Amino acid sequence: MSAKMESPSDEQELGLLVAFGQSVLSNTLNVIILTAGYGAFVLGTVIAILLLGRRYSLRRSPTSRGLLACLIVIFGCYTWGVFNIGGFGLAQIRYMFVPRTLLEGLEESVAQAQESSFNNDDYIAIQQYMSSWPASINVLLSDCIVVWRAWILFQEEKFRRLVLVGLMVANLGVNISDCIWSTISAKQQLQGEDAAAGSLRVGNTLNWLSITLSLVVNVYATVIIALKARIHRCFMSDARLRKRTHAQSILLLLVESGAIYCATQSVYEVFMLLQMYYTIVDVGLDQAILVISDIFGIVAQCYPVAVIILVLKDVSPVVEVFNQTAIVGTSRISNAALSRNTREVQE
Repeated sequence: MSAKMESPSDEQELGLLVAFGQSVLSNTLNVIILTAGYGAFVLGTVIAILLLGRRYSLRRSPTSRGLLACLIVIFGCYTWGVFNIGGFGLAQIRYMFVPRTLLEGLEESVAQAQESSFNNDDYIAIQQYMSSWPASINVLLSDCIVVWRAWILFQEEKFRRLVLVGLMVANLGVNISDCIWSTISAKQQLQGEDAAAGSLRVGNTLNWLSITLSLVVNVYATVIIALKARIHRCFMSDARLRKRTHAQSILLLLVESGAIYCATQSVYEVFMLLQMYYTIVDVGLDQAILVISDIFGIVAQCYPVAVIILVLKDVSPVVEVFNQTAIVGTSRISNAALSRNTREVQE
């Protein structure tokens, strides 16, 4: 019995079972996280669409039509990504446990299942060609919405607007280049061509550079919105209005939500760099990367929806910020003029 248990075939089948168990665990965890995040995303999207239809006329307002189009595209891309990734995990479980395992052995069963079902060329083509595009499109739309919000808040500051536009253009170019390069690499892999070392380096560089530029865009937008919130607070303090206004609350929420998104994106980039350049195979690291990737994907989809809800809720903070700033600024000028006239009279 001992010799039989230590035979090479038994050890090989045991290794296959362990590897398959780890894969099933990762895929199951992936499906659970994706499903929970997708439910929260759908709820937020429905709320955003209802607020959008209640506040604006979709026929007359180009802004509302643009926001609605962004919500629809984000919903479609995220839905495709959830079904694509989740469906692969479910298909793996479905086609690995087949009756011929008992007759032909586990190794032969795994090989036949991979060739005949979820691992065929058509499915791999769909997954590899389409997996990078939906995620990148959603991240870019999220960045565009954040830039749009900061753009409106800084109508009189051309330099900050130019910086926003420059960063966003670079972000768009690098992310689209990364998707195109991933598509070309996937096509070469399907055709049986081996990727050169230089091609892999270019792909890895574009991958982390796209994440970094997106992070820079969000950090910059969050920082300048935080500065606007601080200026607004100083104006309210000068006007002796101690109660927090609605605009100030919205600005603080935008800053806090932006900080959460930037923190999640930073952690995701660190783990992605570890995955690209960490050569030691570690199951724990792989599962951590999977969880962080899923969480970042959920946050990336929910963040623009949250921004739209904050903007549409009750009163836009932009109008209130500008109006109250103008009022306080006028009051400052009047007080200064009164003080100057008083000194002149006294002299």
